[in-house]
Amino acid sequence: MTEFVTGFRNNFSFLESVFLYFLIPLAVLLVVWLVVAVVKIKTRPALTYGSKYPLIGKVKLWGLFVIPAGALMVLALAKPYLAKDAVSFSRGNVEIILVIDRSLSMRGDDIRESRLEIAKREALGLESLLAEGDKMALFVFGRESHRKIYLTQNHSSVFERIANINFPKPGNLKGDGLIWDSDFASMLENIYQSMDRQDMGIKKDSGRYVPKKKTNRIVILVTDGEDQFKNDKPVNAVDAQFRIDYLKRRDKALSEFRKRGLKIYPVGIGTLKGVPRPSLLRGYKEQEDYPDGLLKNSDWLGRYSKIDKENLNFLAHSSGTDLTGQIWTIESGATTVRGYLRSALDSNRSTLPEFGSGDDKNQLWQYFLVAAVVVLVIGILSHPVSGYFQEK
Repeated sequence: MTEFVTGFRNNFSFLESVFLYFLIPLAVLLVVWLVVAVVKIKTRPALTYGSKYPLIGKVKLWGLFVIPAGALMVLALAKPYLAKDAVSFSRGNVEIILVIDRSLSMRGDDIRESRLEIAKREALGLESLLAEGDKMALFVFGRESHRKIYLTQNHSSVFERIANINFPKPGNLKGDGLIWDSDFASMLENIYQSMDRQDMGIKKDSGRYVPKKKTNRIVILVTDGEDQFKNDKPVNAVDAQFRIDYLKRRDKALSEFRKRGLKIYPVGIGTLKGVPRPSLLRGYKEQEDYPDGLLKNSDWLGRYSKIDKENLNFLAHSSGTDLTGQIWTIESGATTVRGYLRSALDSNRSTLPEFGSGDDKNQLWQYFLVAAVVVLVIGILSHPVSGYFQEK
């Protein structure tokens, strides 16, 4: 804001500045008007029943309309101008929190070669949409949620980490904290809490931290949307209570997103047909990578892994994002959401005025003169001239 004011002051001037001296008598007249208005208000008689003072009387007409109109006319006479081409507009920066699902369901090959590879392809495509000054953060989630990189302008480090996201090699699956299920509540909590910690570190405030709403910070969530904790039917009272608590945590986290202005832009990857859940473990070995008999469990046998558009729509809508008319799901390898992501970034960039130098002049006296006439007309129409606006 300071740069804007400084730039405006440096490029705004008058061709006939000598006329500005006429503002002095107008200023004196304004002071006299203020004194008269105060005296008149303090000495006027009390209202009798059914009577009322006009909203715009003779005194107010002068002070509120005639004097300001006179000042605008004087400014018009001084021929104000703004250096031509001095004002240009640039797009502000955006802060992107990129979240990639690396749970087991992202191994689904209903979109070749896998949902995760498609997710990485679309995430890496963000590089060409970024501008200098944009920031990116990277989170990866599954059963757990891990922040990989805080918000940074070092884009190359973020894309390097994205390219290296992969599933564990055979023999290492059991010890992986992300692979089993997708905990959306923990992921949402981790995001806003991590951003709060970064913001607190930047501000270095000794007092209690109060998060502020940001208009240029967004969350791009790349996932198939499967939420086992929400979708699985409880088989006992303990499971039922766990599901209730889980949904409360999710909804509380979404309310924190709204407080901070964090909008979620989902990128849904997968098909409605899906893939059999046991196929997700292809290439891994029983006992070595997953428990004996797991594939015969009712949670796996005859079950399919599919895209959950309803869940992703809910997350977007709950954070204030409107997906209407957007292609935000990838249900075949030939589909891309590049246009959608570009729109998400651009719609959250503010438009900022910038002042440069210009030799030519844009004269503004006409606008000041029109403003003066408008002020006078409003004053005349609002003043109850004798016989004017009166009932016959």
